[in-house]
Amino acid sequence: MNSFEVTASLYDSINGGLYPRYADFLENCFGLFSKIKVREVLDLGCGTGGITRLLADRGFDMIGLDVSPEMLAQAQRAQRSDILYICQDMRSFELYGTVQAAYSSFDCLNYLASKDELDRVLALLRNYIETGGVLVFDINTLYRYESVFSDNSFVYEFGKDMLIWQNSFSKTKKTCDFYLSLFREKSGVFTRHDEKQRQRYFSHKTICGLLMKNRFKTAAVYGSTDMTELGDKSEKAYYIAIAE
Repeated sequence: MNSFEVTASLYDSINGGLYPRYADFLENCFGLFSKIKVREVLDLGCGTGGITRLLADRGFDMIGLDVSPEMLAQAQRAQRSDILYICQDMRSFELYGTVQAAYSSFDCLNYLASKDELDRVLALLRNYIETGGVLVFDINTLYRYESVFSDNSFVYEFGKDMLIWQNSFSKTKKTCDFYLSLFREKSGVFTRHDEKQRQRYFSHKTICGLLMKNRFKTAAVYGSTDMTELGDKSEKAYYIAIAE
């Protein structure tokens, strides 16, 4: 899996503004699509726990699971005893019991290296989601890889610190490499920290086929957390599936 040693401390600064809207979306999905009452919820690839905490505030019993110790260290700074955080690989995770809902946000599943790995993760999720419960996740679209990431670069400034994010998308392999360089200032001296991540594009056909194979029924696919229609220029596809 990918390393997040460099980006863990910056993750909330980059994505934090999107957390409340995403939490609203998830709560709506639980209410609209789950056939059973949702109490326990798994956040698969919870990262720094930003959305996990918001849903806990709304009364859900939350489990946050992530493979990155650095991400979970950021999550645990909130010192909340009502959230169970687990450091495990999503390709082989184990829970202590079942949940009525699970979600994976911010293109976490795109970090899986192959169709077989995605199949394995969905099988594990179906094992732990109760029948009638709901799975929600987002996937980066081909449009985002080809037209937004592509071979483009992005620069983020955090006070005196700077993050440079360079991308390289392979149209043949359908993989996108992210090269991240953080320049961190201390006492007028900058130190450089480098990190590489890789994502893979999964087609709608592949995702729906694997959901069906693992006894999930695709209930809806949206183009945003506002539940708008998925379009040709949607950067993400948001899937809602019911455990059968």
